[in-house]
Amino acid sequence: MKVWEEIVNKALMGSEKASLTSADLPAEIAAEFVVEECPEREDTFLKIAALTYQFRQSGALPGKANHATLAMAAPESLPYCSTKANAVLKTLLEEELPALLVFWLKLCLSKQQLAHPEMVPALLNIVARRKEFRPVVLIVVGERGKWLCSLNPDWNFSLTDTNAEKIWNEGSMEERREILRYLRNVDPERGRKLVESSWATEGANEKLSFLEILKINISAADLSWLESLKEKSQKVNAAILYILKFIPSSTVVQEYQQVLSACVSLKSGKALLGMINKTEIMVNESFAFPDSIFKTGIEKLSSNKNISDAKHIIAQLMMNVPPAFLARHLQRTPDEVIELFQKDKQAEFYLPPIAIASVRFKDKLWTTKILDKADKDIIVGSMATLISGLEGDEQNKYALKYFDEQPAEIIQLMLASETEWSLELAKIILKFTAREVYQYNRQFYKQAVAFIPVDILNHLESFTPAEEQQKTYWQTQRDELARLLTLKQQTLESFHA
Repeated sequence: MKVWEEIVNKALMGSEKASLTSADLPAEIAAEFVVEECPEREDTFLKIAALTYQFRQSGALPGKANHATLAMAAPESLPYCSTKANAVLKTLLEEELPALLVFWLKLCLSKQQLAHPEMVPALLNIVARRKEFRPVVLIVVGERGKWLCSLNPDWNFSLTDTNAEKIWNEGSMEERREILRYLRNVDPERGRKLVESSWATEGANEKLSFLEILKINISAADLSWLESLKEKSQKVNAAILYILKFIPSSTVVQEYQQVLSACVSLKSGKALLGMINKTEIMVNESFAFPDSIFKTGIEKLSSNKNISDAKHIIAQLMMNVPPAFLARHLQRTPDEVIELFQKDKQAEFYLPPIAIASVRFKDKLWTTKILDKADKDIIVGSMATLISGLEGDEQNKYALKYFDEQPAEIIQLMLASETEWSLELAKIILKFTAREVYQYNRQFYKQAVAFIPVDILNHLESFTPAEEQQKTYWQTQRDELARLLTLKQQTLESFHA
């Protein structure tokens, strides 16, 4: 329709330069309608354009889609959550409380229930932005959620065993990273094999990105392939070497153990006029270290004038070998090894590196032994690291035990916990944060509420600081925390009803 094209062209030019009048109407319209022109050109333009558009659309038929089919969602096998739980979920979404939302989702998952259908789009919109929510959300939205994901490209982020290879071969870089991260958590070997399948054709940046993800659940099963790699890029080679240092059976860790075998030994003698046997730890700091270890990232020179180069080298080696090696090498129990190191003023320097190694190699036995047996003054700098290597009740136990030594570090660590804090730990944390009202504000409590037990509601008044200005700030934060804990309590009650 030529008249419509002229209207569009004039619209692009603007009504000041190219106005419309009733004379511009097609004859068919002019014969039936009288359009009174307005004082404002824009109003006249819009009236004439609207009338012409409706005339242009008259008699138009929608396009026909031959073979258009839409499959129905599969029936749900799990029940929906209670109406009360659904109401709490709606509140959490409206108020944008991610910590409590994750709490709700995990509780829903543990009860093997589903979110109500009307909440599914909102949940899918959230996980489109927040990938960390996806594993739980994709279960609680049920079959209806999977069905909607298949219809909306913005929600097509479902990761399954059946489409992993297709995503890896055809997906974007972000999708490939995501599927690799998913597989390294649920099927590490399959994830590594995906990387193997395309390694030769990947660029250096892609290789570095994939190696970063391969650290997830790294094990001896990955060793053969990683040690076979010889890359042109020095950055890629350094990243490979870094990962290999987390595998006890790797060549680099084995070399470090051989060097330590020669440096660390026991010396037996007599004490108290020869009446008792005495065993001491001996660390040979005059040892001639092989040049090969310096090619694997061990620093030759100490940057601390109070620490000799030899001490610095041995400490680095200690950090990079499993503590269980020392027990085997010295033929002593973990308790005995710890005692030997800390009763010697020179040797106690190496206990913090051993502590770091226990976390590096995920040796929870050694981690707890060091926390139980080592002198606080020796391992004070490693306490938060040691506690980070534990989980659940053990983590709560040692966070409570060592809180006074590193309160800020332990609070930050416990915010990354997977377990709710014990009531006693929550009390000591809130007593501290109530005094530090400027550092620990309402945003902190929004994040922490998922870990604070609801029983703390009965103790909030006891945390009120003595200083008047702090007291005013705390009262505001206390009220907000009480509201958040009430929502948490409602969530628990709605699933336990």
